[in-house]
Amino acid sequence: MVKKTPRPKKISKYLIKRTIGKGSMGVVYEAYDPFVQRPVAIKLAHEFDGVNAQQAQQMREGFFGEVYSAGRMHHPSVTAVYDAGQQDKWNYIVMEYVDGETLQEYVTGDRVLNTNQIIDVMYQCAKGLDYVHRQGVIHRDLKPGNIMLSIEGEVKIMDFSIAHFDMGDSEVSQVQGSPMYLPPEQLTEEKILVEQSDIYSLGAVMYALLARRPLFKASNLESLMYQITNLEPDPLSVLRPDVPQQVIDICEKCLKKKIDDRYESAQQLATELSKAYGRLRGVGQRIDMKEKWATLRYLKFFKDFSDEQITEVVDASEWYDYKKGELIVSEGEIETSFYIITKGGVEVMKEDVVIGRMYQGDCFGEIAFITREPRQASIRARTDVSLMVVSGTLLEKASVETQLQYYRIFLENLIARLSSATAQLTEQEKLKAQT
Repeated sequence: MVKKTPRPKKISKYLIKRTIGKGSMGVVYEAYDPFVQRPVAIKLAHEFDGVNAQQAQQMREGFFGEVYSAGRMHHPSVTAVYDAGQQDKWNYIVMEYVDGETLQEYVTGDRVLNTNQIIDVMYQCAKGLDYVHRQGVIHRDLKPGNIMLSIEGEVKIMDFSIAHFDMGDSEVSQVQGSPMYLPPEQLTEEKILVEQSDIYSLGAVMYALLARRPLFKASNLESLMYQITNLEPDPLSVLRPDVPQQVIDICEKCLKKKIDDRYESAQQLATELSKAYGRLRGVGQRIDMKEKWATLRYLKFFKDFSDEQITEVVDASEWYDYKKGELIVSEGEIETSFYIITKGGVEVMKEDVVIGRMYQGDCFGEIAFITREPRQASIRARTDVSLMVVSGTLLEKASVETQLQYYRIFLENLIARLSSATAQLTEQEKLKAQT
């Protein structure tokens, strides 16, 4: 039994201001962090009466599941998780505060989004969902109430409390999530769960925003489940004849009953949305810039860069993707750029022999870039890799302070490599002396 808890005045260091939401797992408050001096949102778990220790532990794990899933994500379209803990009888999660409304307000409330705005919102959702999936996480509960839209028009996907980490097993033991937005495969005996399951749910959100009502109407859960698995929703072309057919086609493809008939990935969905509206190219650039900024902010290479310098770096760089096994640079080439690994890993090769590996946050090519001498080794993608590439021309676009930051790190890397080489030589000499 859920026990109503009076609103606290303070949790840990956070000062509680007002209630902003309630759900099955807890209550959400607007609060203030006096140390960082920023508003935050705090989710406080409900108390339960009449449960044993094992049930209480399961409830606690379910509540903190959001921390495990979302705590390591850094994307402009995903709500950030800052902190979590226990204080006395309270379990709490501290999150980014978003000044706005959930999309539910635009489905059943007084607010309305026009078609252009809906495409904008869906594009942001698709980009955020693509990032989530690349982290190996499936949300499982995408619905209008779990997507915030800020007063600036920015989307924030939230509530990862039942998210699923993709470990190569596509089946789950029980149905979880909001029934109205669940995909058909979640309601079958197999309960299959894949990335396209989230794409269906996002399509159901898109339909609800366009039609101003959910996919189906049902008086009970059994009737709803039957409609989701067997029936087609009322055509958007009838409900909204003013909506372009290309937009309707995108929504309907997301809502296909068969998994393989939907978009293969959220990125593919984002691309189709962008094609549907040429004006979204600007939106795409804005989201991509924010995603790049967030990626760099958490790389060790840029730990001493200011936020303003990170912005400079994003502006003065190019980004490329390489498939596993693809050659990135070749031994003997004259280097005119240096590279920073933003995702994945590479192999360092000398005469086709692997002599080292580098990982996310590592830099290569900087010495050849400075000396303008031929590369001493080749670099090959050990996994699928994303790289930030800075050429001499682009580097000149950055401020003197930012350029000096680069060269300081280059010097630190050179010293570290020389120290490592010296240590290896010393160890080899010791082994020779012993023999």
